[in-house]
Amino acid sequence: MKFETLQQLLEYDASLHTLIEPDSRFEMVFDRLKDCIETYKPHVIVKIGLGNPKYIEAIMQLSKALCVVVEPSLALLQSFYTRFGTQEWMNRLYTIAGNFNDFPIDYYKADMVVCIDCLDLLDTGRAIDEFRRALQFEGVFFLAGFVLPNDDIEGIFDEIAHAINPLHTDYYLEDDLKTFLTLNEFGLAKFHTERVAVNLFMVTEYLKANTDGLKQLIEENKELLWKFYNIQEDGTVALPYMISAYIRQKPSSDETI
Repeated sequence: MKFETLQQLLEYDASLHTLIEPDSRFEMVFDRLKDCIETYKPHVIVKIGLGNPKYIEAIMQLSKALCVVVEPSLALLQSFYTRFGTQEWMNRLYTIAGNFNDFPIDYYKADMVVCIDCLDLLDTGRAIDEFRRALQFEGVFFLAGFVLPNDDIEGIFDEIAHAINPLHTDYYLEDDLKTFLTLNEFGLAKFHTERVAVNLFMVTEYLKANTDGLKQLIEENKELLWKFYNIQEDGTVALPYMISAYIRQKPSSDETI
């Protein structure tokens, strides 16, 4: 199966949540999101995509903030309203059918932007520009997703990720991602990185991608994959997963002249 658009991929993944916001990572991610919400007390939270509804439900039960969800799939929005339409917290939830790279949120309207497991599916530079525009100064950008270990300078795993999912754009080296966001006026406030086990062949089968091409890439790069990702015979790798929070900074006085 070849996904032509991000919308198609989101709709395909919506029932099992295998790629985006899987249940297996919920506790690890939400514990840190909860800490950020309780620490910074945002009044308006913008979430990138519906993803796994467990996150939205948990956010709404934790906080009295207004929550805005930007989601490109009308079908997923309709399904969400069918399931949760009678919940009391729905009167504080707003949804917008829109594009992440052309963000339908006005300037400085968000106190927090939450992006989990989808930055590598976006035009990263453009998306970060849009998220920065939507966040007010001192607002929080909460980001969770896979990164590359700093030693994988050639980005071998990026090549493998793209072979499995053609919609994949880039994984950053962990330190490079922090630097990139710092240069885009996001100051690192909190971060946590741990290894997560992922079976490459299971994901490939799930996406109905080319298993033969993956096997060839693994064989060609087996030594590096073992060194950086501890690859096993069954195709299981240990990938760094970073959960981080950044504070939207004001431009320096030199930049505003």
